[in-house]
Amino acid sequence: MPMTRTFPELPDWSFDADEVSAGVYRAFGRDRAGRNVEATGIDPDALIEKCKQAALQMMADAKKSSGPSGGIHR
Repeated sequence: MPMTRTFPELPDWSFDADEVSAGVYRAFGRDRAGRNVEATGIDPDALIEKCKQAALQMMADAKKSSGPSGGIHR
């Protein structure tokens, strides 16, 4: 059974990892807006950290892409 984890720097996100095969884990992170990140491997703690970093990057990219007009700037 997965254990949900949250982090103060990502208040709208929750993360968990579940064993999907013998010694193989799938970590999943999701936020209230419906965005998600996912990773698969053998170390559930490292996978959750990888998902956390991906979520932080996603949030940073989202802040950069929305300007005063709310549009996407490239």
